[in-house]
Amino acid sequence: MSIIPENLAAEAGIPTQRLSLDLMTVAEVDALIIQTRRPDWAEDFPQPTDYDAARQFFEAGLLGPAASFGTRLIRELSTALVVGTIGFAGVPDEGTVEVSYSVVPSCQGQGYATEALVALARFALTHPEVDTIIAYTEPGNDASQSLLLSAGFMPVEESELTLQFALRRDQLPEASR
Repeated sequence: MSIIPENLAAEAGIPTQRLSLDLMTVAEVDALIIQTRRPDWAEDFPQPTDYDAARQFFEAGLLGPAASFGTRLIRELSTALVVGTIGFAGVPDEGTVEVSYSVVPSCQGQGYATEALVALARFALTHPEVDTIIAYTEPGNDASQSLLLSAGFMPVEESELTLQFALRRDQLPEASR
């Protein structure tokens, strides 16, 4: 039984060299919210943050036309397995969107998060309503900080609990705009 209307279908994914960033289908959102496994998920997917992302996606109404700014599944092309999530916390607000990401432990260290983040950032910054993408991480999370820096994000704000990074449209190389 679905908690989301079936007539809301996901659009095509954002392709990368090794991945596809697919909007979540109704069945996938349902499965994450009610914590039911699907056969096309990696053994260690989902992680607790993936359940949270699906619930936020649903509660924010990021289905239908707003779905582009919701959560996407990171699908490994070579296996067709879902290995993580990446997406936005909502539609653009005054030109800014917030991104979050998670890759399962079994696939970390392969550059998947960087590949997905770069592709999603380029996708978002092609929309005229998006000028800046922000991301938050913890001061002790060196891997996430390194990922953000390698994807072109720059640190902009720091507190005891979080670091904020940002990527602006004018930071993209000319060929990416």
